[in-house]
Amino acid sequence: MTQQIDTSKLKVGDKVYYQPDHYSEDKWENGIVKEIPEFTTTSVRVVYNCAGDWENYKNYTSALTHTRDLKLGWKH
Repeated sequence: MTQQIDTSKLKVGDKVYYQPDHYSEDKWENGIVKEIPEFTTTSVRVVYNCAGDWENYKNYTSALTHTRDLKLGWKH
């Protein structure tokens, strides 16, 4: 079981990757934290798809993602 990211240590603009337990080791999605909502301590909003326009990630739709499925940094 993966240890959950502490949302108090995350900040907007942090690079993360999504890899829930049901994904195989060679499957993941890179993203950037867009928002840390005040209504939850277990989820953050992450932009995953921005056509490679990471510099402008704030202009793209984000997904509310449980922190148990996120890891810090990008995976290559």
